[in-house]
Amino acid sequence: MKTCPECGEILGDSINVCFKCRYDFKYKRVITSTEVADRREERIKQQNKLIEEAKLREEQKGIQLAKNPLFEYQVITVDDLSTGQADQSSIQKVLSEWSEKGWRLHTIFTNEIGKSSTAASIGGFGTGTNATIDQTILVFERCIKE
Repeated sequence: MKTCPECGEILGDSINVCFKCRYDFKYKRVITSTEVADRREERIKQQNKLIEEAKLREEQKGIQLAKNPLFEYQVITVDDLSTGQADQSSIQKVLSEWSEKGWRLHTIFTNEIGKSSTAASIGGFGTGTNATIDQTILVFERCIKE
């Protein structure tokens, strides 16, 4: 806490200008009404400048986006063989089919989907299941606007 040297008002440590008499701790004097008005006008000018700059950035962003091509994407999933190997013939078929439609392969990755469950044992005998399915995920893209 600090005390205003001009009017004796008790203020918080983060306060820079007394609410009661407008004593400014930075300038160590009371700020006149004209100075308050000038500061207010300066803040308004700065805010307007920031608003104008933001509008200009948005306009430039819109111009740049209009220049960029626009793409659409399609995701295709191909299950792997029961041996765990990739199903190359199915992948080749999908690649050929989608390339004929004007799509190009953008990304390809594998995905392992797992399921693990166990059953209760009876008389010391029990059964359990642990199954995983591997998939190949293909992401295609094509340009819809140049």
